[in-house]
Amino acid sequence: MATMERKVLMLVLVIGMLAGMNIGADAAQISFGTCTPQQSDERGQCVHIASCPYLADILKASPQTPAQRELLSKSQCGLDNRRQQTDLMNRILVCCPQSKRGVSGAQEAPDEDGQQPGNVLPGTDTCGFLFGDRIVGGTNTTLWEFPWMVLLRYKKLFSETYSFNCGGALINSRYVLTAAHCLASDDLDKSGLVLNSVRLGEWDTRTDPDCQTQTNGKRVCAPNSIDIEVEKAILHEQFVPNSVDQRNDIALLRLKRSVSFTDYVRPICLPTSEELRRNLFVGYTMDVAGWGITEDLLPSPIKLKISVSVWNLTECQDKYTTFQVHLNNSQMCAGGQFKVDTCGGDSGGPLMASINTGGGREVFYIAGITSYGTRPCGLKGWPGVYTRTGEFIDWIQQKLEA
Repeated sequence: MATMERKVLMLVLVIGMLAGMNIGADAAQISFGTCTPQQSDERGQCVHIASCPYLADILKASPQTPAQRELLSKSQCGLDNRRQQTDLMNRILVCCPQSKRGVSGAQEAPDEDGQQPGNVLPGTDTCGFLFGDRIVGGTNTTLWEFPWMVLLRYKKLFSETYSFNCGGALINSRYVLTAAHCLASDDLDKSGLVLNSVRLGEWDTRTDPDCQTQTNGKRVCAPNSIDIEVEKAILHEQFVPNSVDQRNDIALLRLKRSVSFTDYVRPICLPTSEELRRNLFVGYTMDVAGWGITEDLLPSPIKLKISVSVWNLTECQDKYTTFQVHLNNSQMCAGGQFKVDTCGGDSGGPLMASINTGGGREVFYIAGITSYGTRPCGLKGWPGVYTRTGEFIDWIQQKLEA
């Protein structure tokens, strides 16, 4: 965690850089989460300083009073790590009071990333970006962690009963990537469940809106979650429901309407480059998140996460040979720790690789899709099996429609 001395030094440096400059020229006017402004109880937004005229005017003032300098230093709420390290003046983020957002006639521009056509994949300036500190080694997530996570909502035939039985990941403004077995399987047929819609921006399924108390005691609330009906379900043509191997366990869901991106709803990046497509990620530690069954054999109401390590495929094959399973390079294995595993309800969710793309920017890619594993879940020495996304990039891109 940054010390106050470091924050003061950072803003002193920026003040020197911005003197006499137009700081709003290139700043992207989007929000990076809610916050509590210094010396105020009202809600604020963590934004580029150019999007907060109240603080931007103080920053440009010369000379500044000691009180103004202290206000600037204590208002810093982070750095936009999507931008190059040398682009410091457009990386500073400050906690701007809601009542001050419209000062000097400046208004926040809408984030138009979410209005792209359905056949366009967002760039790394939009997808896979995670703002805020991540909880390492724990199972809890924060309100804004993994904003691409999606819940698949099913309706039971001949009733008005709904349930969440799978997960998925938002990949652009119109499509969700999930597992094919979440759309076609004996379990679904026997249960009489039919996919109805997806839920975006969810954290705790028991509450709406979701709220969380920060370490400073302030309570932060997210917007209400969003339910969008599915317009079309696209299963891979070579997927065989209920097969032992579960190869080609991948599907796309086209939503009935486009999604606008926010702090809590944002797409994950696809590994489209040749380097990432070929990468088997052996030895990588990755994140998996979801609302699946926990050790008490009940679905978790709160979005949880675990960290898993990727196995060598040959070693994984040796384990699953017992069950007459034959894996290939379109699949990958991860996990194997005791009681640390994906489980029922997590199917279709993303296996996420956090990769530094240079210039201090770190983004998440969907390396795999949760497919299957042992029952009971979390057996020591038995990894889960995932569909390797890199093998299906061409298929995904061919299926996307505007």
